[in-house]
Amino acid sequence: MEPIETDTVFRYIAANVQRLRVRRGLTQDELAAAADVSSGLLHRLERAKTNVSVAALVAIANALGVAPATLFRPAAMPDNTRGRPRKRPAGP
Repeated sequence: MEPIETDTVFRYIAANVQRLRVRRGLTQDELAAAADVSSGLLHRLERAKTNVSVAALVAIANALGVAPATLFRPAAMPDNTRGRPRKRPAGP
């Protein structure tokens, strides 16, 4: 197996967190609160601009309802869309 660059892993994590967050209809601030991490950390994480701790990754994965390993899967950054994600309809 060839070595993988750290920046590549950061981009995978950023893409997966952003994709999962948007799919669940959460804002960055809502996910940060649910994971009990700072919103600044989550902002930097989604831009692949920070080295995040394992504890923070586990908390974010738990808040997203996925296994931590899911965040490391190869993924490309989604296209940028402006504005907040649509709210999920209120359910029973």
